[in-house]
Amino acid sequence: MSPKLKLLFICTANINRSRTAEDILKNSPDYEVQSAGIIYHPAGGQVVTQELIDWADRIFVMDENNDRHLTSLRNNFNVFDKDAYVLNVPDIYNRGNSVLVELLKKRLASIGGIKV
Repeated sequence: MSPKLKLLFICTANINRSRTAEDILKNSPDYEVQSAGIIYHPAGGQVVTQELIDWADRIFVMDENNDRHLTSLRNNFNVFDKDAYVLNVPDIYNRGNSVLVELLKKRLASIGGIKV
């Protein structure tokens, strides 16, 4: 049995988008998942660190056009040897929202080749 692929999901504050992506895949037999935010927020989970970046096999950021997630990672962390994907998921959904869940599933499959 091959080791699980380690996926890291990143959004602005680790409240809605990245946490929902983590929730979708947390019981997967194929993946280990974590999520983090670019910034600290009291309602959020963890903030991204170099240790999390190093842990991940693939990194998925939620948005680049508006939130500049990938730019922030590249400016603050060593991510240049990592597979990083932009999912283009806007920050307009609450955690677990059914539209957000379906959008994440679709984008993870089409952009990242992730089986959901």
